[in-house]
Amino acid sequence: MIKTLLAAALSWLLLSTAAMAENGLERFEREIKPQIQLKTFTYKGAEALGDTGFVLHDLLAVMPANPATGDKESTLKIDKVTVEALDFERLKKADNDDAPRFAKLKLEGVTGDEDTARLLDPYGIPRVPMDVTLDYRLDGAAKVFTLNALEIALRGQGKIALSLVIDGVSDKSSEAAGTMDTGRLRTASLTIDDHGLMSKLLPAVAQAQGQNAEALTALALVSIAAFTEGQGAPTLKALDSVASFVGDWKGPKGPLVLALAPTKTAAVADLDKVMQPNALVDIFGLTATYVGTREGAAKAGPVVK
Repeated sequence: MIKTLLAAALSWLLLSTAAMAENGLERFEREIKPQIQLKTFTYKGAEALGDTGFVLHDLLAVMPANPATGDKESTLKIDKVTVEALDFERLKKADNDDAPRFAKLKLEGVTGDEDTARLLDPYGIPRVPMDVTLDYRLDGAAKVFTLNALEIALRGQGKIALSLVIDGVSDKSSEAAGTMDTGRLRTASLTIDDHGLMSKLLPAVAQAQGQNAEALTALALVSIAAFTEGQGAPTLKALDSVASFVGDWKGPKGPLVLALAPTKTAAVADLDKVMQPNALVDIFGLTATYVGTREGAAKAGPVVK
């Protein structure tokens, strides 16, 4: 009996020590990679980045044909994948209802195949590499989801960056749908940094609708002008920044930064109050900054030439 207990204890100790000695790359290749259900998933180089991180170079992923891709295979190439932290404990269990509690990663040089690029051409989206950054943490006990960063950038064209904190978020995947009802926004920030993408995208979208880009921007500015009725100075100041940025769609003078900091935290149900005078500022805590802001731009509407 004693020999059996000693053998069991020794086996457990050896297994635990081996698990502790594994680096992030070894854990990824042993626990996560076998779960990736793709036709092809390869990389030319890899290295560990501490206990929970790793780096992959020249990754190639071939997704099986499916109706969404016209029953054709689709290929994704990524120059570099850097994972600083990943919740291996939850990701390694394929049938686990516990959502991953954290991830911090960056994808650099993401490109698709010719068929994918061809689908984007009508929308004026340039064929340039994309970079993606994701950094979040989910505290299941406190039910707080913190998105430190979600950034999507088209190189040389523009970037969108989002961060937020939401209360009332479960760490159970099966309860994720209920977040729309239970979640309450604590803070949020959205940055739109355009370096030429809108000047290509907007005309293409307008043409698909049988209009022109000027007509679409005019409609947006008319809508903003109508919304200014009865609004106070702080709200008008924020709307001036938004209207100025929209008016500069051919060549923005800098990024537009929108921030929300509700006085009590806000839920989806609070959106029905948005039309109330000054609700954007008094209830949702909206601020907007844009270096090219023109005072009075929101009330002015589209500029008639």
